[in-house]
Amino acid sequence: MAHSVNRQSREKEGVVARPVETLRLWRRTLQKLPELTKKTGVEISSDLLMRSLTHRSFSHEHPDAPNNERLEFLGDSIIQAISTIYLFNHFPFMPEREMSSLRRAAVCEEGLAKIALDMSLDKFLLLGRGARKEGDRQRSSLLCDAFEALVGAAFVSGGWGSAEKLAGAPLRKTIDDNLKNLEGSNPYMDWKTSLLVLARSMNLGEPSFPTSFDEEKDCFIAECTLPSGKVLAVGRGKKKKTAQENAAELSCRVLRQKSGLS
Repeated sequence: MAHSVNRQSREKEGVVARPVETLRLWRRTLQKLPELTKKTGVEISSDLLMRSLTHRSFSHEHPDAPNNERLEFLGDSIIQAISTIYLFNHFPFMPEREMSSLRRAAVCEEGLAKIALDMSLDKFLLLGRGARKEGDRQRSSLLCDAFEALVGAAFVSGGWGSAEKLAGAPLRKTIDDNLKNLEGSNPYMDWKTSLLVLARSMNLGEPSFPTSFDEEKDCFIAECTLPSGKVLAVGRGKKKKTAQENAAELSCRVLRQKSGLS
């Protein structure tokens, strides 16, 4: 009797873990997998799907449930590659700096978390008790990790074709949306980079920023000039970089208005 009481006490404290297959949460998630398969359009084995959805907080409580960190590592590289190939093929004249900025904006935590939410991955995540209580199901970092792990699982299950089928369309849409809504406040796209991408997309060429120092006003003055010679805007600042960024911001607004984007 004492042994039984001690065991019950240990189970209550979480010391004795139940086999993961017996858990209601595990079984319920297993039953929902066809819904996820329908959303992604990619066939992935149940074992790989469950692993891609298992956060380390869950596997810490249930060691027989491997977490998604290795799949996340793999998926991260594949997502980078899918985005890189799209940018390289779709924008044949875009310089490396601009492609890098667009890729960073597309594969950042917030961008991938949004894709994960669009797929309703938050409904399938397997989290530990503490993470569930704290509402981590909606946390950007967990959603981003889950999407990366899902892409990794697709690659392991069906190779490059499956991974591209799952991640290609949403990543391309993210890149295209970012091009339509360039904002200098984006930490991955400063105003000068935003302007370069926008001007190139409008076939206006690459703007230049001839800059001089105004002794009387004690500031730098930068003109944003198109290859045609047209001056889009003038920016001022105590530093040369600030003046050019201000000129780029004003020029972005001019071009967005001209193209009907704002």
